[in-house]
Order: sequence, then C-alpha cells, then structure tokens
Amino acid sequence: MDREEFETYLNADSRVVAVFRSQALAYQHSKNRQRAASKRWSETAVASAVDKMVSQFIDNVYDKLKANIKANKFQPYESWISFIETNEVLDNLEDSVSEMEFVL
Repeated sequence: MDREEFETYLNADSRVVAVFRSQALAYQHSKNRQRAASKRWSETAVASAVDKMVSQFIDNVYDKLKANIKANKFQPYESWISFIETNEVLDNLEDSVSEMEFVL
C-alpha cells in the first residue's frame, strides 16, 4: 500500500483524520489568537498550516506501519489491511488521537 492508498483507506474506514484535523484547526486558531493583531494569519494560512499538520500526521503513521508490515509481494494491499485489522490499528489510533492535546 502506498501513502496515497493509505490516506484514502484512513479517510474511508476511520474518523481519525477528521478528528485530528478538527483538533489541529482548534490548535491553529488558538495559536493565531495569541499573535499580535497585525501578525495574525488569514483563514487561508491557518487552513494551510492545518493541512500541513494533517499531512505530517499521516506520513508519520504510514512510516511507522510500513516499518512493521511485511507486505506480500503479490498482495501488498491485502497485507496492510490484514495487519491493520488484526492489530486494531484504526481503533487504537482513534483512541490516541481523541486523547491528544496540542500545547501552545
């Protein structure tokens, strides 16, 4: 499974990306409110920062899983799905993300 397939799978089968995005957005808005009025970011800049955080989050999860999954050459996608389901990765990831707090 490549990184884009993984992101598509996460979005389709889990709320983890949506939950992370929501928390990242709240964090970026809090951070922005602490800036001097003249230095505050536009909504576009805040959204861009959130997109970057989400992308880094997905990259980190993908890289950690990739290091632990022994993909079958003939069925690499199925190897990933099997590992994720067997180890309840999505449930654990959702729990972790919902408990996560960003610190200013």
